[in-house]
Amino acid sequence: MEKIEWKVEGMDCTNCALTITRYLQKEGQKEVNVNFIGGDVSFETDGQKSKEELSKGIAGLGYKVVSEAMAVPIQHSAFNIQHVFSNHLQRFLFCLPFTLVLMLHMLPWHIHFLMNPWIQLAICTPVFIVGMSYFGVSAAKSLRRGIPNMNVLIALGALAAFVYSLIGTIGTLGMDYIFYETTATIITLVFLGEWVEHRSVSITQKELNKLAGQQKVMANMIAFDDQYKELIFAVENTKLHVGDLVLIKSGEQVPVDCKILWGNVHVNEALLTGESKPVHKEKKDGLIGGSIITDGTVKAQVTAVGKDTVLSNILSLVKQAQGEKPPVQQLADKISAIFVPVVIAISAISFLLNYFVFDVDGTNALMRS
Repeated sequence: MEKIEWKVEGMDCTNCALTITRYLQKEGQKEVNVNFIGGDVSFETDGQKSKEELSKGIAGLGYKVVSEAMAVPIQHSAFNIQHVFSNHLQRFLFCLPFTLVLMLHMLPWHIHFLMNPWIQLAICTPVFIVGMSYFGVSAAKSLRRGIPNMNVLIALGALAAFVYSLIGTIGTLGMDYIFYETTATIITLVFLGEWVEHRSVSITQKELNKLAGQQKVMANMIAFDDQYKELIFAVENTKLHVGDLVLIKSGEQVPVDCKILWGNVHVNEALLTGESKPVHKEKKDGLIGGSIITDGTVKAQVTAVGKDTVLSNILSLVKQAQGEKPPVQQLADKISAIFVPVVIAISAISFLLNYFVFDVDGTNALMRS
């Protein structure tokens, strides 16, 4: 079994992670872990499916695998409504005015021109187009792969209300058949919820990226010439090795984990402890990579580099914690795997029973389903 680790762009919610997880499991991959916050995807493969096939499959779901060898670009048409809006907040703010106007006819005092179904259709159409360009496309891709996601329910609800209203409008069947405000409300409120979730994720990603950014800095490496004269070279901390000597001055960041050989300093370790009060360090004390020297100068010996540093271990533990699923979440994933088909089936059965068995008219049967 070969362990594969990829970076995947386009994931921004637990639903995205679950979609990719279910796809890879369906393709026979083992030990699948997907972290939508960091975009990390790892799994074990037996080689029956090539990396290129799996990468294209993920791209077909609407995501992009980022890897030196396996990146699969997603082709876009010359114009795509998705390019008009960069995030869900913009989509929500675009849809909100139309939705509020559609809701006005439900107030105690009626605005007569809003009672015209054709005007309601015109107001609802922009919201419907924006909503279906996101939820509809996502739902279609998931259905094509046989892995229905939550966007299927959103798209189905909005589409049912819109089509039913459109039939009522064209057939002049009366206001009992008009539910354009339902379509607009579903789309607008879900966009708001998506934005709230994406914002919380982006804040987490920002903090993780900030922490990861502390891992690559310049260091003052100490070397000696043939006459044992001390020389200072500026090098990237990624070039350091265990046992190298470094000079760290006041105001500089500790490049890697090291032990003080000479000098004493005050160190801000807020990056790790959250406490901004400087800590006094002297000879033989350890310095943690990423902390800041607030006062003093030291010469130190590198004790750990790369993945062995404290900062790297913290990042690894965070990613591991995000990828692992407790029993409750595993149960939730199992339920969600059948949730969408079950909800659709219950809705369909409810409509059929009401319409054919209980002789309920089409409007009420649809409302009940």
